[in-house]
Amino acid sequence: MKTKTDHWSLIASIRQPSAHRSLWHLAAPMMLSNISIATLGLVDTAVIGHLSDASCLGGIAIAAVVFDFLYWGVTFLRMGTTGVVAQVHGARDVRRMVSTLRDAMIVALSIAAAILFFRQEIIGFALNVIHSSEQSAIHAAHFFSIKIWGAPGVLATMVFIGWLIGMQNARSAMWLAALPCILHAGLDVAFVTHLKLGVAGAGYAAVATAYFSAGLGLMLVNRELSRYEKPLSIGWQWSQIRQLLSLNSNILIRTLCLIATFAFFTHQGARQGDTVLAANAVLLNFQMLTALALDGFANALEALVGAAIGASNRRKFVQVVSVGALWSLLFATLFMVLYLLFGHYLIALLTSISAVRMQAERYLIWAAISPLVSVWCFLFDGIFIGATKGREMRNSMIFSSFFVFAPAWVVLERLENNGLWLAFLLFFAARGLSMGWYFVAIDRRGGFVPASG
Repeated sequence: MKTKTDHWSLIASIRQPSAHRSLWHLAAPMMLSNISIATLGLVDTAVIGHLSDASCLGGIAIAAVVFDFLYWGVTFLRMGTTGVVAQVHGARDVRRMVSTLRDAMIVALSIAAAILFFRQEIIGFALNVIHSSEQSAIHAAHFFSIKIWGAPGVLATMVFIGWLIGMQNARSAMWLAALPCILHAGLDVAFVTHLKLGVAGAGYAAVATAYFSAGLGLMLVNRELSRYEKPLSIGWQWSQIRQLLSLNSNILIRTLCLIATFAFFTHQGARQGDTVLAANAVLLNFQMLTALALDGFANALEALVGAAIGASNRRKFVQVVSVGALWSLLFATLFMVLYLLFGHYLIALLTSISAVRMQAERYLIWAAISPLVSVWCFLFDGIFIGATKGREMRNSMIFSSFFVFAPAWVVLERLENNGLWLAFLLFFAARGLSMGWYFVAIDRRGGFVPASG
């Protein structure tokens, strides 16, 4: 049980400017990084969208969905690497800093090799599931067949970014995300607009960008490692690889459940008509904007929590969790207020179709209150990744997806889109509550950092 002294100590730690500077030192670059990554998909759309053939844009859109599923599904490469590296960084274990990078890279390149080997089966399956015009399907397959060769570079970059965040070098992680976006935009214009290569040009630009990112990542990682005395040799320990694989497999299951939930939400909206589908797509952009900011704090917490655990510093752990929670809640409240006050204007910016705007405004309240409900998911994701608690993240997501969201939709289906949004928010609430329950249970038994640490 906490004493009055414990409470006053906590309050004093939150009031320390250095604690807030440490958080923002990592969070600000990651917010900029997230914005850069979010705009990357707009580049292909903008350039291809100016071609005369609309089926080209349709093909790019179809291929983008396939790549979203492929690359979103393996985000565990970044998250798992960050958590482990953050802890060994806190413990100042240079040997494991290097060995974790090596092991994660082996996993990443193995997955990339599998993706390349089954590339024809992947696009074939996707085109059978996504019904489109014959011409759009041809463009999608062509674009995919070129861009997929950048998979090793993309997955390697995920590992490099995760490793740099874990090392608390958010500035390098930001440059690793931002500079390739600038290059990609320039190559897109050069290949598609000037060289008239069309969809193929966008694919070549993506491949070149992927390997530029990997090369830049390798340079930044080497520069970071040069600050430490390198170990003479890096031993191969199966226990370390097994830990990384176990963490990654749990995060993979968690991510697949999240993808399934969003896919089910989109599917159920589509069943209610194109107008409702489009309105929901517009409102989901509100959630994306919120995620860009709150993910920055989550990324910072991954590094800071992991470092505190690695150093067995209980006071630092409590401090970074408290400060991270404070700023996350403040930003979530700010977004909610902004959406309530100016959501109508944002909808107008996103669509000029009157029917879609009317439907989006009708359901705006759900998107407006979403930040205050979903903030806890981002907060605990950051804490649990830093603490390498993949099993708990997996269990929370399975519970929220299949034992809360799905049953809630069955009960609320008669409310149509209002019921769909309510079930969606219950999904976020269940994630926050279940991970909060895990957090308290783990902390009480000293599973993060013992009280004597």
